[in-house]
Amino acid sequence: MKHTITLLFALAFIQGYPQTADDIINKYIAATGGADKWAKVYSLKFTGNYVMGPGMLAPVTEIDLSKPFKGYYSSFSWQGLTNMQAMRADSGWNYNPFRGKRESDPLSPNEIRALTLNCDPQGLLFNYKQKGYSVDYLGTDDMDGTDVYKLRLITQQGDMVYYYIDAESYYILKIATRIKLKDKEEKIYNVFSDYRKTEFGVVLPFTVQGVDENGTEQGGPVQYTKVEINGTLDQSIFNKPDKQ
Repeated sequence: MKHTITLLFALAFIQGYPQTADDIINKYIAATGGADKWAKVYSLKFTGNYVMGPGMLAPVTEIDLSKPFKGYYSSFSWQGLTNMQAMRADSGWNYNPFRGKRESDPLSPNEIRALTLNCDPQGLLFNYKQKGYSVDYLGTDDMDGTDVYKLRLITQQGDMVYYYIDAESYYILKIATRIKLKDKEEKIYNVFSDYRKTEFGVVLPFTVQGVDENGTEQGGPVQYTKVEINGTLDQSIFNKPDKQ
């Protein structure tokens, strides 16, 4: 019996102890700056370009905010026109001049729900229990030849966010979001790369590529050139713009 216990212990040491969701999340947080750093993050401002084609760059901005209110802002500029979208707490608007309209439209409850899953500057996994979520470990998977851990986060509304985390670096390589609506399920897939350590000390991806369910790229990537953390923001950008 003693020899059996010793053998099992040796095998566990060689193969590694079974991972749990919290094990993986803690290693992800440690790899991207540590809990002390992430606990202080309340706003992220990304600036860069959407790559529409060779030599065709469209400036983009994205802001994720948790205080003094929950907020999200994004803009996309092309050929003298700028599309803008903003959420503040539980309401928001979208201004899209590319459709020939010169006034903003309110965001629907479903659009607010989708943005809420993407606007947490700390990410949903950080302190997920305090935020009211649950997370399951779904085992390992292969992502284009890279071994990944797969986690599933479930919100109070039943929405599910799947994380594919590199088993070596513990960086998030892909996020698949499934939002359960009354008559359908909305799916959003993003692949992340070009991780860099910011001046603040946390590590973030500087390239985001939208893909479909099969992994086929949808349009060009967004390549960020600058990330500001907890910087001073002009809160008026969250206000509904005047009709133009």
